[in-house]
Amino acid sequence: MEGIDYGPYLNVYILIDFEPGGQSYLPDYIWDGQVRGYEWELCIAVYNSSSATLYDLNWQNVSGLSWQFHDFQGMLACNVSKSTADDYGFTNGETVYIRVATVRDGQSGLRDICPNDSLSDGYWDGALASNSHTVTTKLAFVHHGNQHINPFTSGVVDDGQGHGFYRILDSHEEYGLPVNIHMSGVLITSLVWNNPSFLERIKNLTSRGLVEILGSVYGQHIMPYLDECLNTWALNKHKELCQRYFNATPRVAWVPERVWKYFLDNDFSNTGFEAVVLDGQTHHNDYCGCGNYHLTHKISTSYDVYAFFICERWYGTDFPGANSDWHLDFKKHWAGIVRAGDEKQICVYGDDWEKAAGVANWPTGNPNNYDSMIRWLAGAKPWIQVVKLSDYLDWYTQPTSGVTITITEDTYGGLKYWTGGSYDNWYNDFKYWVPYGCTKTAETLWKDVLQALNYSSSFNTSTPSGRLKELAMWTLASNLYETAWHEWDGSDWVLCGWGKEIWAHLRYAMILVKAANWTENPPATPQIYWEDVDDDGANELIMCNDKIYFVIERIGGRIVFAATKDGRVYIGNYMVQYRGTEGDYNDDDHVGALTDKWYTYNNHDYSHELYTVQIEVSNQTHVQAKMVSPDAYITKKATLRKGSYGLRVQYSQKYAGTLYVRLGSFSPDLETMLYEGKKVLQTLGSGGQGFMGWKNTVTNASAVVAWQYPGAAYSWAWTLTFAKMVEIKSLALNFCFDLTFAPLQNETEFAFSTLYSAYLNVYTSFTEGSKLVAAFYTYSGVQKANITVWRGVTPNWVALYMEVWHPLGLPIENVTLFLVDEEGNILSKVTSFLVTRAHLQARTEELKQKWTDAALEEKTVLMREIAEIDSQWPYAPG
Repeated sequence: MEGIDYGPYLNVYILIDFEPGGQSYLPDYIWDGQVRGYEWELCIAVYNSSSATLYDLNWQNVSGLSWQFHDFQGMLACNVSKSTADDYGFTNGETVYIRVATVRDGQSGLRDICPNDSLSDGYWDGALASNSHTVTTKLAFVHHGNQHINPFTSGVVDDGQGHGFYRILDSHEEYGLPVNIHMSGVLITSLVWNNPSFLERIKNLTSRGLVEILGSVYGQHIMPYLDECLNTWALNKHKELCQRYFNATPRVAWVPERVWKYFLDNDFSNTGFEAVVLDGQTHHNDYCGCGNYHLTHKISTSYDVYAFFICERWYGTDFPGANSDWHLDFKKHWAGIVRAGDEKQICVYGDDWEKAAGVANWPTGNPNNYDSMIRWLAGAKPWIQVVKLSDYLDWYTQPTSGVTITITEDTYGGLKYWTGGSYDNWYNDFKYWVPYGCTKTAETLWKDVLQALNYSSSFNTSTPSGRLKELAMWTLASNLYETAWHEWDGSDWVLCGWGKEIWAHLRYAMILVKAANWTENPPATPQIYWEDVDDDGANELIMCNDKIYFVIERIGGRIVFAATKDGRVYIGNYMVQYRGTEGDYNDDDHVGALTDKWYTYNNHDYSHELYTVQIEVSNQTHVQAKMVSPDAYITKKATLRKGSYGLRVQYSQKYAGTLYVRLGSFSPDLETMLYEGKKVLQTLGSGGQGFMGWKNTVTNASAVVAWQYPGAAYSWAWTLTFAKMVEIKSLALNFCFDLTFAPLQNETEFAFSTLYSAYLNVYTSFTEGSKLVAAFYTYSGVQKANITVWRGVTPNWVALYMEVWHPLGLPIENVTLFLVDEEGNILSKVTSFLVTRAHLQARTEELKQKWTDAALEEKTVLMREIAEIDSQWPYAPG
């Protein structure tokens, strides 16, 4: 029993035989029978932890005995001196024979004996030889960690109160025993943002051979119900993350919720997995009559895929502490495996990592109990071998049972009971469920995304379209998390609330598909139009040009997505867990730009009000959207110009009062952030500088809010999950600001774009002036036209990235950027740009490449530019 000191109750007798002949009766009048064969010369009698005697064959006490009882380990160590052993017949190299018996206090009868014998004939036959050996029990610990992408995963790693994933690693590292870890892809991604040092620790332990990494599908969707292409993508994505963060390629896979159907063997085999972890009580016992799930079985007639089976004895809420009743039962179980004599048998523990860690509502005593068990196992190495599953695959020819079975459909016992015998029953609820605010069922939504993606084996992520499609699949896989999971509502199992909040947003993957399609054929002039890009049955407003793509949602009049032509996402962290809403609303980690959070005039939050959204302007140079609150107290206009990487936003309030506007969720180059975390983000500007933003130091992708114009001021800024946000406030009834999403450089310069346009990058401060003007000249110095590219107040920082077109539609020869005052007086020359023959040659080659696939009307435009390049060539500098 746990907590009992066994020291006073030992009463152990060890009979030692060195040579033929000797004593056949036990000392202390123990038992009235005799030993037969291997009679003893010395007998060790240990009565308790402080009292023992060494008897010779004449029952006389002799010296030379030392002993120690390890109560925690349940082990007794005895030593007889060499000189004493020599006196009683010990010879180096000769076999020594031993018998062990226990008795109870005050009783003479034998309680337990080893080796075992019936004693019915009055004799104890047999002995243990010193040169004999036994097999070891193989024991594998598999911990499955699964949390979504949210701000709380650091608390699961370490809750600050002695619980968390780290405790399990501590135990195995302290005692030098290996452990098998599965971390879902969403958990890994979450820790990239929240706790990258924990991933580094796992990588270190993996390199030292103490951790084995298991694979699975990225977002832990329930595999049998999703298409093979998604299973394949998700298995490969998770494997990619394991290789990236742990330098490990998984060979064994964790099956989400162990929901298995026979055809999944194809998915695992085709992605390089050798084995999966299933359940002995169900997957094995329901389909195999061999009676031994402690051996691996082949579970495919077409592929070499094997199954390890979790031992059913582990099922329970608490974790067994060392020397608890439960643990004593395990000792008997493991001893039984040893006595069976088959060294290939393996007892597998497999459960939520959170369980042993004592977090996520599991008993908080579990980490200490787990540690005590690992400590006990470390002392039991002579007969229990804690192993990694991949080592087991290497040691033995698979399957070790020699048996092939077909598991048609199964899961673990509890889930099988809850689902009424088949997970189909739960999935059907999900299949026909229509998320809030949608017109389609959940199954139709995910199938629509896969059909639109037309995924085969991989996306070409070196292309803008491929990057966005990869993020679309990432979004879909994340939001299919624990597909169709149910909860008990007091009378029945129903789709769980937290699950519906996640699954309802899987359709946002379609926005990324639409953006990918846009990158493949961006418009030559700004466009504004209505389209249902999120597959909910209602149109969103799209604003785009050939540089940037925006999605505006009527709810709140918010910008909910932004991406640039290079396939970089700036707003759209849709793979982060949605919490608290099924609909197209903000939550703590998803805050659309232009969110009118609070208006002090009427103390009202307009974040989720249904705005009237109109197309106000649409022409060859710019488009403008107008959004009006239901009470007409707030009007905002967003303008996108040709060649621009951003929006000019103008606000009007009907009544005096402070309006707080939130601008987020900014994720400058989301893809890079998902891999690299916070470390790649650099803060630009500050509240006091009139602009603020964040720059991705890997790709220079930058999201900047500039409110230099009168009427607005900084409020505050903060960090979301894989996003940043800034809030500004009104100081007047009318105010405006600029939103820029572009690869900003820390300099001011022009760059060649086409014969008629040039990119302008501005990232600098000005102490005077009110406008930046681009002036266009001929090679001979004749000014042809000018255009104002920025207007504001100084001193201030200016952050711009835009395409500047010749106002007259002429070829650019020489363009200069000037800082001027309100009267138009030039204060300074900022930068200039001269089109050379090298630019013209490069542009000609680019146009020739476009020619092959161009339509007839497009070729007319291309021919015009080629002809004007030819005309400009003689005058262009070399």
